[in-house]
Amino acid sequence: MAHDHAISEQDLRDGLAAAAETLAHRRVSYAVIGGMAAGYRSQPRFTKDIDFLLRVPQVELPALLESLQKKGFEFDELTTIREWTQEHMTTLSYHGIRVDWLKPVIPVYQHILERATDENWLNHTIRVASAEGLILLKLLAFRTQDLLDIENLVAAQRERLDLAWIRAEWQTLAPLDDPRMVRLMNLARGEKSS
Repeated sequence: MAHDHAISEQDLRDGLAAAAETLAHRRVSYAVIGGMAAGYRSQPRFTKDIDFLLRVPQVELPALLESLQKKGFEFDELTTIREWTQEHMTTLSYHGIRVDWLKPVIPVYQHILERATDENWLNHTIRVASAEGLILLKLLAFRTQDLLDIENLVAAQRERLDLAWIRAEWQTLAPLDDPRMVRLMNLARGEKSS
């Protein structure tokens, strides 16, 4: 499935546009998340994959996969359907680029999906998770790159961030004194991260 070539920004953009166009055409509720979305909402950065949070009814999944296959996406159909229905996530490939799907199985993910906005990006209308939604996803993953993305999102969006919404959603997952939330609140106040 994967190709042995360097991933280019153009391949990433083409994959994002093709996926977004297909998802919109099939009326799938989706939001771009991950590094591409974080870069869109703050400082552009290179990433090696495309990430989506999406809700697609199981009965519509085969037709969606067929449409994506016609656009150049590669996957094993049976594996993809099994992973999506049982594990609530799956991976496709577009010209060697990993395309991750995550199903909104917990309320926070559903709320992130609902808050996504249509943006004019790459000459297409593409739904992108809000900065607040991305921050929540990044707080949950909490890897080194996620911390950098959170810092960039806070720096770029500080005056516009709905911190009350982030705190309310976070409280459904963990206490407000969780070190991840404390770190976010310190960043939002302009304190340096340690």
